[in-house]
Amino acid sequence: MIPFKKILCPTDFSEPSYEAIKAAGELAYHFGSELCVIHVVSPVPMVPMGAEPSGFNVSSYEQELVASSEKSLKEIVNQLETRDLKVRLVVLRGNAADEIVRTAEEENADLIVIATRGRTGLDRLIFGSVAEKVVRLAKCPVLTVASRPSKEESEEARPEKGELAMSEEKLEKKKAYQEKIEAQLKEWGAKIDELKAKAGKSGVELKMKYERQIEDLRAKQDVVQKKLREFKESGEETWEGLKTGMEKSLGELKDSFDRTISRFKEMGEEAAEKVSKKKKAYVGKVDGQLKEWGIQINILKAKAGKSKAEAKIMYLKQIRELRRKQEAARKRLQKLKGSGDEAWEEVKSGLDKVLADLKDSFNRVASKFKEKK
Repeated sequence: MIPFKKILCPTDFSEPSYEAIKAAGELAYHFGSELCVIHVVSPVPMVPMGAEPSGFNVSSYEQELVASSEKSLKEIVNQLETRDLKVRLVVLRGNAADEIVRTAEEENADLIVIATRGRTGLDRLIFGSVAEKVVRLAKCPVLTVASRPSKEESEEARPEKGELAMSEEKLEKKKAYQEKIEAQLKEWGAKIDELKAKAGKSGVELKMKYERQIEDLRAKQDVVQKKLREFKESGEETWEGLKTGMEKSLGELKDSFDRTISRFKEMGEEAAEKVSKKKKAYVGKVDGQLKEWGIQINILKAKAGKSKAEAKIMYLKQIRELRRKQEAARKRLQKLKGSGDEAWEEVKSGLDKVLADLKDSFNRVASKFKEKK
């Protein structure tokens, strides 16, 4: 365990802080450490010149506070069990948390022991914030000593049975509503992702239209998520009011979502119709071209049959090559006919290459037939 040479313990003269002093004293006794007990006197608020009450001297009043604090510190330390402890008492003026942290650094304290609860009411909140700030800013380890509230405080804070049941009922209701909204947002988020994926597979023009619709949905989704965060952080008294605003935002998101789905469907059907027409026209064009080339190949074959033996063999070989390429083009065409509207452009690209190759071969063969005529 780390040997603590100097332990610093602040007090606000409350019962919880006295518990912290006792804990610090036990540690100091165990390690043979020096115990530095401090109290910070808050500065007296400044008043405008001339507004100070007659006969009231701020400087004298602050000196009295310091003297009183020193006396209280001695009384507290005297209440500790008699032990051979090296104790030093320090009274400071200023902001409590800042002075505690500063003093710990100047004194090279190895440990700060501080209560996490101060006096009741407002003082308790203030001292609680002091402890929190010291924990954040101190450069040495900080040991926080928690204490239970007094019986009077517990009785004061404890709600009646009827109030407790009502509070739990409201919390359950709020939690159920919150889970419902989270599930709805998750479902809509998944559907928006599906729409985005679908948009990515569309043509450039259609993709831009889709993305505008999706951006609008995302914006409305963000609004609802922001309201949901506010709803989660709200108290029992305010959540019903926030629920009304969130219901309105949810309604707008749902309407936009329904409109977008409908619009996607319309744009998809419109695009599909255009693609279908374009595909049909292309298929008709290629069918006609292959049919025409088939007739021309038959004509070339008939000419080959009338040629001399040596030329005939060469012609028939070239015609067989044309037939092979013609068959390859027909197979590609069948594949294109069976392809979906989204994929046919890719199949078309391969078919265009085969057709171009067939056309070049046909022109070369026709040219050779003409030369040998």
